[in-house]
Amino acid sequence: MPRDSGAGLITLAEGVHAFIGEGGDSNAGAFLTPEGWIVLDAQQHVPLAEKFRAALEATGERSFSCLALTHYHLDHSAGSSVFASDAPVLAHEITLEKFREVLGPDVKRGDSFTDFETKAACMFGPNITELIPAEDPAWEWFRGRLGSSEYATYIAAPPTQTFADSFTFHLDRRTIALEYGGPAHCDGDVIAYLPEDGIVFVGDLLFVGRFPWLGDGDVDGWISALNHVLALNVEQVIPGHGKPVGVKEVADFRDMLAALKEGVADALGAGMSEDEAVARVRLADYEHLPRYPEWMPWNVRNVYRALSAR
Repeated sequence: MPRDSGAGLITLAEGVHAFIGEGGDSNAGAFLTPEGWIVLDAQQHVPLAEKFRAALEATGERSFSCLALTHYHLDHSAGSSVFASDAPVLAHEITLEKFREVLGPDVKRGDSFTDFETKAACMFGPNITELIPAEDPAWEWFRGRLGSSEYATYIAAPPTQTFADSFTFHLDRRTIALEYGGPAHCDGDVIAYLPEDGIVFVGDLLFVGRFPWLGDGDVDGWISALNHVLALNVEQVIPGHGKPVGVKEVADFRDMLAALKEGVADALGAGMSEDEAVARVRLADYEHLPRYPEWMPWNVRNVYRALSAR
């Protein structure tokens, strides 16, 4: 049986809600419109998506007009099938490309996947087997992460509508602007900016209380995307993981990424090999965060390879 989850719905403004994951698990959003709910991200598996949907329906509105995705990673998209029968799935065109890369060029709604390799590629990026050697004991953690019954079968619901740079919902009292700024946490990241409310949902551009996964990311693009968020007129920032925060936490997270990049650049400048950089680059101020020991080595490897390629 699926484990019970403390994830729940909170109200940010009239008609604007966030579904905050338990213990730093993935967040989602929902915006009430005359045509029903616009949902932003679909939770990390079907049972949580069903809980999210039930919480929205309990408010009295049971119609759904759109499911928009901030990116393709499974922990934000695996519950999409719960909404896709009622609403189109909207995402950046690169997100559709990533689903096709990982799940197959002819993937369609309802296709199911049970093998660990496919689910890991959709959760952490198709380059994960390039980062982590097959014999590395780190795979035990990744298998454990996807080993619960909720993840046994992944039911696909790829985007049915896509956009290139931006897409805006023009509602009676607010606009919801989906904005793409280039590769960052992964390819295809978008934010949802509500200027009239001073609210922005940033997806996995921001982790609060948890060390980030950068295994298939672009550290320079990520820093640039956060600088864009900091230039917006916002008071509430909803991260992909963790509780809503303000812009200070965005700046602090950007500075952490900059410190990671600087540490790897210094290792390269000192002539260290990739393995030496993994062993020696540390972010002492962040070692206490959950997922630091599991993810830091692969983040270093990804940044090392990116900087080495220049």
